[in-house]
Amino acid sequence: MDNRADEPRLKPGNLEERSAVRFPLSLPVHLMASDRLYEGTTENISANGVLMKLDENIAPGTNVDFLIQVTEGTTGPDETAAIHCSGRVVRAYEDQSTPHAAAIIDEYRFQSEEEPKEE
Repeated sequence: MDNRADEPRLKPGNLEERSAVRFPLSLPVHLMASDRLYEGTTENISANGVLMKLDENIAPGTNVDFLIQVTEGTTGPDETAAIHCSGRVVRAYEDQSTPHAAAIIDEYRFQSEEEPKEE
């Protein structure tokens, strides 16, 4: 008899049933939480969230604002941009003593670093 119906649909570590495709991008990230600045890089990004390597641990449940820098050459030869995001940390762990945090993105907006200046 097959008892798979009794098992949770999405087990930890089951990458086949994610709700959004993850893109392995290593981009600079600056994260603000509780009046503290954290620095790091993204490890992967999806439409719903981001996994980051940070310089310090941050607790799950923490509300965060962060800026992901899209560096020159990532999207085009001379193009740079930034993505301003707000969300919350849903998972945190250390991998080989490097702090990681996974955050859900609740809101985001793109900003070109060469936006026209107001006069």
